[in-house]
Amino acid sequence: MAILRPVELKSFLFGQYFADGVKMTLGVLLPALVFSLMGDFRTGLSISLGAFFVSLSDSTGPEEHRRTGMLASCGFVFLAALITGILNVNVYLLAIEILVFCFFFAMFSVYGLRASSVGSGALLAMAISIDSQKTEAAFWLYALLVLAGGVWYMVLSLSIMQIRPYRVAQQALGECVLQLASYLKLKANFYDTKVDVSKNYQDLAKSQVLVHEHQESVRQMLYNTRIKVGDSIKSGQLLIVIFVDTLDIFEQMMSSHYEYKSLREIYGKYGVLKEIGLGIQLISDQLSDLGYALINNEKPIKKSSKTVILARLKDQIEDLERQGVKCLMLRKIQANLRSISRRVDDIFNYFYKEELTFISQTREENLSKFVGHQNFSLKLIRDNLTFESTVFRHALRLSVTCLVGFLISLQLSLGHHSYWVVLTILVILRPGFSLTKRRNAQRIIGTLIGGVSGVMILYLVQDHTARFVILVILMVLAYSFLRIKYVLSVVFMTPFIFIVYGFLYPDANILIARERIIDTVVGSGLAYLASNFFFPSWEYGGFRHLMKEVVKAELEYLAQVIKRLDADRFDELAYRLARKRMYLQSANLSAAFQRMLDEPKSKQKKKASLHQFVVLSHILSSYFSTLSTSLIRSDMTLSSHDQVVLIKRARNYLLRCLEHFGEQVYKVDFSVLDRSDTLLVSRAEAEDELLTEQLKLIKKTCKDIERLSRDLGD
Repeated sequence: MAILRPVELKSFLFGQYFADGVKMTLGVLLPALVFSLMGDFRTGLSISLGAFFVSLSDSTGPEEHRRTGMLASCGFVFLAALITGILNVNVYLLAIEILVFCFFFAMFSVYGLRASSVGSGALLAMAISIDSQKTEAAFWLYALLVLAGGVWYMVLSLSIMQIRPYRVAQQALGECVLQLASYLKLKANFYDTKVDVSKNYQDLAKSQVLVHEHQESVRQMLYNTRIKVGDSIKSGQLLIVIFVDTLDIFEQMMSSHYEYKSLREIYGKYGVLKEIGLGIQLISDQLSDLGYALINNEKPIKKSSKTVILARLKDQIEDLERQGVKCLMLRKIQANLRSISRRVDDIFNYFYKEELTFISQTREENLSKFVGHQNFSLKLIRDNLTFESTVFRHALRLSVTCLVGFLISLQLSLGHHSYWVVLTILVILRPGFSLTKRRNAQRIIGTLIGGVSGVMILYLVQDHTARFVILVILMVLAYSFLRIKYVLSVVFMTPFIFIVYGFLYPDANILIARERIIDTVVGSGLAYLASNFFFPSWEYGGFRHLMKEVVKAELEYLAQVIKRLDADRFDELAYRLARKRMYLQSANLSAAFQRMLDEPKSKQKKKASLHQFVVLSHILSSYFSTLSTSLIRSDMTLSSHDQVVLIKRARNYLLRCLEHFGEQVYKVDFSVLDRSDTLLVSRAEAEDELLTEQLKLIKKTCKDIERLSRDLGD
């Protein structure tokens, strides 16, 4: 997250990440500060550690999910600290505990990110409790203090949410709108003849993944908060209205996909494409203003500059038509831009209306069907106890690597904080190689920069009050960047750890810095070797399943789109659910491909074909959305048997794709096409030609995907 302009700095300070950083700092620092003033700093430190462990599970989401996650975290953190305290007297028992606990808690990943964070908190509690100095204290008292810290943090976090229940959701929605604005900027690049189309597709796929992740988070937060608070709060109504409208804007932008190379060839010399790109850019800027306003809790100010651009675009298209240039496609783009512009204007107007009655009660109730529900059945664990499971292999890899790291730290006598080796492995070693590689580099760079900064602070700042002020600032920044910029989090976290140990051990500054750097290097090296050679998880192995799921989702969505031909059979909710599934699967495929690019070249099998598949899948999704938008209009429906044949061929190509991926029988309801005789409607030749061209592009893209599937399905 680049913090350059004043508006970006302000949005960061008022945003959810900085708010979480302040909350975590308050929750973690306050116990240590209070007990320090009472002359018992070590007791306060134990409570602060418990608060930190539990804070990891307090990620963005509905209050119910946060509460459940923190309760579970309190329990598991207490058990991990208690058992480790008991076993501290015997190195062999500790080794067995590391092996068992790392495997057990790593398997929590099958239940999702929040459950994974609960497991991570327990493992960190175990690692930090591995300290021979703690054996002299009553282990049960230490575990209870850690539990007290976890409960304290949970009460603090939930209390803050009660004060302004919608504020967290508002901040998350603001981040979501900003991500949507970034997506639109990339769409605008397609109309710049200097921008490489293929490269822009890759960037667009990355952005689509982020948009979907933000939408999913906001959807859960808004719906769950809505149920809890009820209908009386206008802010909740406003956020839901804005969110639903941004979903529709995203779909409209997805549907505004064209053959950009052809557009450039036909219209590039007239300058009209530049105006289109500028129009999209201005809409993107307006959405950015909206996002910043939501984060800053302000009313956005509507600007009229895009209205001028859209009017100028209309004049240019009319001039081209007078010159004899066919501009039907440009007219479609202009109409789509005008529609999106009006939708954005409507959102801005919501802030100045006294009553909000824009969403029907039925539509709002249907939001619940879009909220994912996590299954915590033990069967899910049992099903993943196989070497085909990425989570299982990661659990084995993590447990063995942490055990090796622990034994090495004992042999090298790395000091009183040998648990830092295990801690480093726990933080760096991820299920996939690419994530581990990225974390590794960020951890080492952050530790080196932070280490130098920490030593300088300890030497240059002798006053304890000044050190404490610096400590608070560093903690807030470290926790603020923890979930969005890990390398910066480590840069700020390392010196604040040095300052804490400087308070604890005033005469051991250099020794602590040396231990921290050595332990980080040892842990990073072990994590890197393990991700490469010990049950490695390469992305290519999971592509077959991901591609199959993408094709299934595209088939289901196409079937729902075609049902628009028959108003009696069309189900708006089923259509939106199918659309959501298609976007989700497409985002998963794109994210996996991006991770593969970080892997060693030798592991990037069939990279060119996979890249083509990812791009074509994204294009096909856009074509389907375009077709859906066309069929919404009353004057746009099928007019000939040739168009019906094109749809059936597209369907058949996708079904053949599934056969190549091992799915021999997959049933999708396209029965509406069997009654096409009663649905055909004649219309203007130009409109008919445009729809036929859309269907030809869909059929061709499906054929290209089928051809790639033959190679990738082997």
